[in-house]
Amino acid sequence: MDLQKLNQEQYNAVTHIEGPLLILAGAGSGKTRVITYRIAHLIKNIGIPPYSIVAVTFTNKAAQEMQNRIKALIGPIGESVMIKTFHSLAVYILRRHGEAIGIPSNFTIYDDHDQESVIKDILRNLNIDPKAVKPSMIAEKISRIKESKHYIEGGDITPLLPKFHSFNFPEIFTQYHEKCKAANALDFSDLLVRTVQLLRNKEVLHKLQSRWKYFMIDEYQDTNLAQYLIAKYLSSETKNICVVGDDDQSIYSWRGADIRNILNFEKDYPNAMVITLHRNYRSTEPILNAAWHVIKHNYNRKDKNLTSHRGDGEPIIVCTTNNEYGEAEYVINTIVTLKHREGYTNKDFAIFYRTNAQSRIFEEFLRKENIPYVVIGSVKFYERKEIKDIIAYMRFIANQHDGVSLLRIINTPTRGIGASTIEKIRDAAYVNGVSEWDIIASSEAYAYKLSPALTEFKNSMQKLIDKAKEIPMHYKLSDICISIFNDTQYKKSLEDENSIESRGRLENIDAFVNSIFEYEHLHPQATLDEFLQDISLLTPADETNGTIQDAVTLMTV
Repeated sequence: MDLQKLNQEQYNAVTHIEGPLLILAGAGSGKTRVITYRIAHLIKNIGIPPYSIVAVTFTNKAAQEMQNRIKALIGPIGESVMIKTFHSLAVYILRRHGEAIGIPSNFTIYDDHDQESVIKDILRNLNIDPKAVKPSMIAEKISRIKESKHYIEGGDITPLLPKFHSFNFPEIFTQYHEKCKAANALDFSDLLVRTVQLLRNKEVLHKLQSRWKYFMIDEYQDTNLAQYLIAKYLSSETKNICVVGDDDQSIYSWRGADIRNILNFEKDYPNAMVITLHRNYRSTEPILNAAWHVIKHNYNRKDKNLTSHRGDGEPIIVCTTNNEYGEAEYVINTIVTLKHREGYTNKDFAIFYRTNAQSRIFEEFLRKENIPYVVIGSVKFYERKEIKDIIAYMRFIANQHDGVSLLRIINTPTRGIGASTIEKIRDAAYVNGVSEWDIIASSEAYAYKLSPALTEFKNSMQKLIDKAKEIPMHYKLSDICISIFNDTQYKKSLEDENSIESRGRLENIDAFVNSIFEYEHLHPQATLDEFLQDISLLTPADETNGTIQDAVTLMTV
């Protein structure tokens, strides 16, 4: 590891060891290099144990890249560094210490779709048509309330509860909380907020601080209140916190990010060292100048003047067209021209736009020119129906209180358990205050008569539940997945359908099974809970909807 490869500002940041450090890293200034070199320097040159270092990024992809870079610098010892996203770090802490605040270690993680399923169920119980009220809107408002200061600090949230003429939001909010608790489930907001609550337990905080001594937070300008507090609590003993960010790149205020976290860092940590990375290695001078003339008008920013390592370049082209068709035609023609004239390949190009709806026209023109492309953020692999079905089986097997997953799989594939039967099960569970699976598994105790189809379903599920308990001693994750695929008749139903769509679904499931083989190779002792945790925490930036190697990339800004 050669520190001489760093410029002076990077070197100063890497070699700052004790006390709080704020690194203002302009776009393309090598912040990932600084973080990885700093971690490697702490371990190799200073002698800090790797397991006492925690680094937090915002995507799993960035975390993996950081881990790989560290291993390239100092070898396999770099694997012992804790590098996670905020959500995966929260899961790690809650799985091990959550019992202290009443959270069982085998909790299920609810994603956006699961949240909406719970809300739809609540709306039906309140005789409200889910088509008349958007569950996604309610889910978003619930998340915003839970991430607010009032909620996190345990204050009165009544003023935050919106008022609607057509339904009682406070009632939905209360029932949502109760249903998640009954299902032993936490949504993404809960992961952060409950971790904040847990870290207020002095005994738990002391245990974590006795191991973790150095903390590095990437993209600090995008942290919300809960994330800010997690970082603050964990680093409160040593004050060895290094945050990296750029207030000029703060674009996530709409989802709770608070730019004041980075702007007020020096107030939170009065003895903080501040280092600005001025040199940009990505863009030419004209691009930096144009960006600066726009961003300089922002209020509440730290002044910085980036210089280009690449020097002068071609001037920026601004093209005004009559409509979106003219815009797409100009962009695609430019791609074709540059490929022929300069020898570029498809993967050298990216098209950015403001909203997902704007991709359609660009896609049409790309198809006309037979140019392959991938759209980041569209229908992703883990959101395809067949994959969500198999994952729902796995989630239910891991946690039988997960009513959302049970109701998804109970008649998937079709096995003669109709809507009226499912409604009766839900009603019985509601009346008796138990889960839907309790009604099925212990039907006699609740005077509920099972149909032959329900009895068969109960027996097949119980076998899978028992089998999963023996992972990894006698069975592997892939064994469970293949058993679900075969024993539930899911595979047979797709084979019997024998359509282009069903064959595509079978191929996707094969790809999913292969991904589990790969996961087992990397994590031979992994449990079902750990696998489900990892795929639940995938972020949009971690996944694309295609495997094409040479393709134009389309994505929102």
